[in-house]
Amino acid sequence: MFLHFLQGREHREIFMELAHAVANADGFVSGNEKRYLQSVGFELGLEDLRIVKPTRALKEVLSEITDRQVQHLFFLEILLLAYADGDYCDEEKQIVMDMKEAFGISEETYEEFREWAISYDRLRAQGMQLILNQ
Repeated sequence: MFLHFLQGREHREIFMELAHAVANADGFVSGNEKRYLQSVGFELGLEDLRIVKPTRALKEVLSEITDRQVQHLFFLEILLLAYADGDYCDEEKQIVMDMKEAFGISEETYEEFREWAISYDRLRAQGMQLILNQ
């Protein structure tokens, strides 16, 4: 959704690494998660980049993101992915909480991001219903 704001290939690749970590967090990549990863790859111009399971530690990856706006963009997009399959599992939540801590995101800001991601997911589902039921 907002990934087109990422300028450098390094940030785009780091985001894909995080996205794959979230998608693989529960040991199963759902159809919605696969479609999300595929569309993100196209949006970022990284459709050729194949990351099946991340090999670096999450803290190492997160430490490379120092720009506050990029941190917020990553955080919001990862929340959208975590909610994409309708199952915000404990493993996904742990990654989100690790990001929250690493990026110094307050509880209030976290709640704002989370509520927005949930609202967006509901609107996306309603839009699909409108399309499919017409």
